[in-house]
Amino acid sequence: MSSARADNDHGRVIRFRPRMGGRPASHWRSPPLDDPTRYDSPVPDLAKYECPESDDEYRHRMMLNAIAFVFTSLLVLAGVWIATHMVVHA
Repeated sequence: MSSARADNDHGRVIRFRPRMGGRPASHWRSPPLDDPTRYDSPVPDLAKYECPESDDEYRHRMMLNAIAFVFTSLLVLAGVWIATHMVVHA
């Protein structure tokens, strides 16, 4: 029984090999800096979906950012208060 336990203590090592899927190894490397196709995007241009932002949307987004900042600040202050309260009363 001690030999079976000794085998389990070492565990198993599983080697993972990257899946190439028939692709050449150069696919994993970055293209050279002087390659003109380096900055070509595989996604079509999304500019047709863009619209100018109105003042109402900007104001709403800034209000939500302010609320999120206040909420996060309150969470930090509550954490600091709890930590100091635990230290003082420990």
